[in-house]
Amino acid sequence: MRCKEIVDSGSGMKVAAARVECEVCDMGMGVIHTVVMPSLRKIAKSCVLLLWGRDPRPRTILRGLPKGYRLHVSPAAHMAYLLGTAEPHLQRIIRKYVADGDAVYDIGANIGYVSLSLVKQVGRKGRVIAFEPVPANIERLRQNIALNKIDNIQVMECAASNANGEAIIRMAENLSMASLVWHQENPQATEIKIKTVVIDELVENGELPYPRFVKIDVEGFEGGVLQGMIRTIATAKPVLFVECSDAGREIAWRLLSELGYRCESAVTGRAVTTFEEYRHADFLWVPGKK
Repeated sequence: MRCKEIVDSGSGMKVAAARVECEVCDMGMGVIHTVVMPSLRKIAKSCVLLLWGRDPRPRTILRGLPKGYRLHVSPAAHMAYLLGTAEPHLQRIIRKYVADGDAVYDIGANIGYVSLSLVKQVGRKGRVIAFEPVPANIERLRQNIALNKIDNIQVMECAASNANGEAIIRMAENLSMASLVWHQENPQATEIKIKTVVIDELVENGELPYPRFVKIDVEGFEGGVLQGMIRTIATAKPVLFVECSDAGREIAWRLLSELGYRCESAVTGRAVTTFEEYRHADFLWVPGKK
């Protein structure tokens, strides 16, 4: 049964009132393009899950920058990864600013979706350095790298920080939201001790290359990450994609502004010229012209 037939027979409403576009490939996997009504969105997702199943296993990414790579995921939890619709603004930025042969950092790599996007763009001559401190995420990250037989993603099993040593990271139900800053008042959060490193020292010791592009998504700790790599940024002038949080926005704004970087919305491309505008969203920091 095709997805639209499932929607028609099970929705209990007139499909003429909304539009569900669905494409089914020869292997029977559905890709939802457009769902107008929220209720039909849920039905359409259920349709895809009916076709795909919910169990975690290796699956092929169908669209987007990492198209063709495989991820060991459950469609119920990571459907956007498989459809290539996760963070389209970041995919667009990677296409624009990352080139074949570049060295790039993925700070807060999670299970590797962005790392796969980056390695697709840098090619076999490039290098991706993926920082991830959460053991469960590290295991899945390494699994996804091996699944695709990739040898130029280097996994750093630690958190980038402004100090070498150890720190406590707290995890709520969603491991992608593990944080060195958040969840302190959450009695349900799990705490583990992780290793922290200073990127400046690793670069200056020759252990890491200077980056051309850096993605930072670290759930409130972007200020500490930037403090620990400020000399690297000043020297290499990489383009920076930063998820801004209330905890880290002041440090990030001050450090990068002092280095002559200009800021823009990662989603709209609109210039961000005041600190008041720099709040709780994804931003692109581009080095100023010499």
